[in-house]
Amino acid sequence: MSRVVQSSRRLFLAASTAAATLLAAASPASASAVGYGKVGSFCYSVKGVNLCAPGATIGHFIQGHGRTITRQEASVQDVFGADTGGGKWCNWRIDWRYADADGETYLRSKGDMHYSCSFVTSVGRVDSSRRTLKHYGKACAEFFAGGEKRGSQCHNIIE
Repeated sequence: MSRVVQSSRRLFLAASTAAATLLAAASPASASAVGYGKVGSFCYSVKGVNLCAPGATIGHFIQGHGRTITRQEASVQDVFGADTGGGKWCNWRIDWRYADADGETYLRSKGDMHYSCSFVTSVGRVDSSRRTLKHYGKACAEFFAGGEKRGSQCHNIIE
């Protein structure tokens, strides 16, 4: 192979690598996360020691890139794996709450209110709308039932 061809290949490889590096650095990586938080609890006393266990959990899945969220899901589940809502929940909803890096809430997306009671049926919300956040900070799922906040789960959204 001639030196001109070898030099041209090296130059092309170097330029291609540099371009790929710039393109990769210019676009944020896609990411997803899932987390769980406690919802309600039941307590009992054993030999004078008060013990509490969660009655249900709230699971929160989030997907996106940078400050853009492309999908969120949240559900309340029993802790025993029976695929139920983990309690009798009446007049419930799940909200998305967004806070800046200082913890100040700047946006709340209220979920639909379910004006019935759920016991064996699932309790959840799925949202595939695209949302670009104003600030890095936290994205939370909050579960309300009977007019009270029962549990939440948050993910940190960082640069």
